[in-house]
Formats: sequence, C-alpha cells, structure tokens
Amino acid sequence: MPARLLPLWKPLAFGSVLAIACLAQAQTLPEYLKLRKKYGIKAAAGVAALDTLFGSRVVEIAGTVKGSFTINGDHVVLLERTDGKTDMVHAANAPDWLSGNEVRARLIVSAKRETVGGELEATLIGAASEISISQVEEELRQAEAAAAARRPKSPVAYRPPSGNRARKLWTLPVSEVTPIYAAYIHKHNPRLSSGEALHIAEALVGFSVQYGVDARLIMAIVIAESDFNPNETSNKGAMGLGQLMPGTARDFGITNAYDTTENLYGTVREITNDLKRYEKKSGKGLESLALALAAYNAGIGAVARAGGVPPYRATQNYVRKVIRLYYGFCGIRS
Repeated sequence: MPARLLPLWKPLAFGSVLAIACLAQAQTLPEYLKLRKKYGIKAAAGVAALDTLFGSRVVEIAGTVKGSFTINGDHVVLLERTDGKTDMVHAANAPDWLSGNEVRARLIVSAKRETVGGELEATLIGAASEISISQVEEELRQAEAAAAARRPKSPVAYRPPSGNRARKLWTLPVSEVTPIYAAYIHKHNPRLSSGEALHIAEALVGFSVQYGVDARLIMAIVIAESDFNPNETSNKGAMGLGQLMPGTARDFGITNAYDTTENLYGTVREITNDLKRYEKKSGKGLESLALALAAYNAGIGAVARAGGVPPYRATQNYVRKVIRLYYGFCGIRS
C-alpha cells in the first residue's frame, strides 16, 4: 500500500530483501502494547501480508525470526517467508533477544510498495516476543468471548430489510464485528476452543477487508467446505478450512494449508480472483457469484467447458448451499 529503497545487497539464497530502518524499539511489553494501541492494531497478520502488500499501511506481522548477523556494519534479521525462504531485514537497533537461532516474534512495521511487483520498503516500529503477546491476547480473548456471549449469535453486523434486496456490507468496525464472528464460529463448531474460534474470525475478517470481499460470503464458503474444521481433508486431497487443493496452495505460496492464517489467506485470494474474473464478464450480481463459486468448487476449466455452472450434481448443490447460507447471513430471502 507508497520513493523506493533499493536493496543494499543481493538476496542470494535468502530471498528478497526488506530495506528496514529501525525508528523505535519496544524494549518492554507495555511499550509495545502502547504502539499497538497507537496504530489501532487488534490482530497480527501473517508474513503473507507483506508478500502481497501494495500501497502503504502499518501492520503487525506474526512470524519466525530465524536468526541475525552483521554484514558490512549492518545488522540483519532473517524473517521466514511463506515459501520457507527468508527475507533479510535490516534492523540497526534490534533487541538482543532477536539474535537467537530461531524465535517467534511480532513485528510492527510501516510498509509500502509503489507498484505491483516492486520493491517493498518497510520501517520497523516495534518488536515483541510471540510468547509475551500471546499471554496478553489470551486474556483479551477471554474478555471478548464473555462480551460476545452477550451479543447476537450471528455473523451479520446488521440485517437489511427482508425480501429480494441487494446485499449490503456490514458497517461495524472490525474490532467490534470480529468477536461476533468468533462467537458464531464457536457455536457452529463447539469442538474449537474460544481462542481457535477467535483466531479463525480474525483471519477471516482481516483478509476479507484487505481484499475487498464480503466476510459473510467467506463464512458461507468455509461452512460448506469444512464446517470450520482446520484439519479437514477431502478424498481428493483438499485441505483445511477452505479446502485448498495442493496446486492452489502452491500458487499462493502457502506452505502449510492446515494453518488457519495461511489457509484463509488462500481461500480469500482464490474466491476474490474468481469473482473479479466473472464480474468483468457478467457484472456484479447473482450470475457472477454463482460462476465464481462453481469455479472454486470445480475449477475454472470446468466452468469454461460448460459455458456456466457445470452440470455436476455436487457442484450445483455446492453453489446453492453457499448462496443460501450467504443470503441468510445477509438477511435476504432467496
């Protein structure tokens, strides 16, 4: 999200370079939490958020720092990417605890990329260990779960008038709507812990907002695909919450399709791409939605060969189910 900083050295075998200047280091947990509050951060994104970022934004990244070293006077931290390679992160004043062999960490960065495929420029604002933040977040999850229990058990922030009306997007802030989604997910699949349900809700809502798709549609897709079971595997090898096929996972740089964040990232990216493809041909509406869902289920090739929703019973039932669920979340009678 915008004068480009060129890498100071070639990435070699480590992957691309993030040119990073350290403006401020959070030396204590309270200082880091103040930074989160200052920038309105409610949940961390995976490293995939940096891989796909265009424009500029401040974001908290949850990732694995593989170690650090000094090269030509510059301190370098190695951040593991979704493809298993590492980015070399220049951090002049990195805290000592990042110098170990491998550590899970949270990094608040101000990142920007001017052009699609261009160099990523990022500024490190603060860092904290994953363990310390997880303890704080667990307390927040418990408080939010208690508050969510008093709210309507529905993933709809508001319901439009009944009847065959155009769908409307919810208007509540993400910080308020996420616990509502989490409560619904936990009720739908009680085998999930409240923390797991909230994790799913955070990733689902976060990626939906990031890529401009209605989160209620993603809810409907995940119910139809896995009933919110992160470990679901189909007899054809589809994996996780959104039932990603191995080829689709590779296309989006996903290394663990059973990981909630990575899977929902791929799910949102795939259905968003399908929607854009068919909306160019048919405009926004039920037809393009049905074709996008058919492509998600049976593949783009099957839709092209059929000239519409393929005549497969499983695909037609899938399209009807997702649309019925989606319209139900939107308060629209189908």
